[in-house]
Amino acid sequence: MLSKTLIVFALVVVGAYALEYKTFDYYAYPKYEFKYGVEDPHTKDKKERAEKRDGHTIEQEYAWSEKDREVKVKKLDEHVQQLKFETKHH
Repeated sequence: MLSKTLIVFALVVVGAYALEYKTFDYYAYPKYEFKYGVEDPHTKDKKERAEKRDGHTIEQEYAWSEKDREVKVKKLDEHVQQLKFETKHH
C-alpha cells in the first residue's frame, strides 16, 4: 500500500512540475554597427569598410583608394535593392 501511495505521489509531483515548466525561445534582435580601415603610408593605398544592421535592413559601404583612383561602393539591404558605385580618377 505504501509503495502505491509513493508512486501516485511521484506521478503527481512530476505532472505538476511538467505543467509549471515552460520553455523560452530567446531571440536577440540583430542591431550593430562597425567601421574599420587600413592605410599604407608607403604606397598611399587606403581601404575602408563599414556595416550597419538594424533588423533586416543592412547598409554596407566599401571604399578604397590607390595612387590613380578612388572607388566607393555603397549597398543598402541584404538583397542589394540599391547599389551606388563611384569612381574618381586623379
